[in-house]
Amino acid sequence: MRYLTSSLEDYLEIIYILKQNSESVGVTDISQALSISKPSVNKAVNVLKLQGFVFQEKYGKIDLTEKGEGIAKSIYKKHRILSEFLSEVLGLDSKTAEVDACKIEHILSRETLSGIEKFLKNKK
Repeated sequence: MRYLTSSLEDYLEIIYILKQNSESVGVTDISQALSISKPSVNKAVNVLKLQGFVFQEKYGKIDLTEKGEGIAKSIYKKHRILSEFLSEVLGLDSKTAEVDACKIEHILSRETLSGIEKFLKNKK
């Protein structure tokens, strides 16, 4: 079994988000989106490639594998649910809610996330 750190999960999530708005995602795009150096992005992308979560044309665009996309979608869904909960239920400003959701999404259990999701659905 492969282990993804919260940092690697962030890379998968940002690649997924960037892919929603553009056909191709490169190292520079990820670097700018995460405010991280290009060498750091290259290192992380190489780890993700070795683990089978992304593929990259030589010095070219980066794309998610089927496995990587599944994980990225799951992380992004957690992020959206948490962000909504923090802003709408707890009344946090959107920036704080986004930053905190990004931190919490990596440690939250499925049960807790499911409970929050049910709460939000019943609230509407």
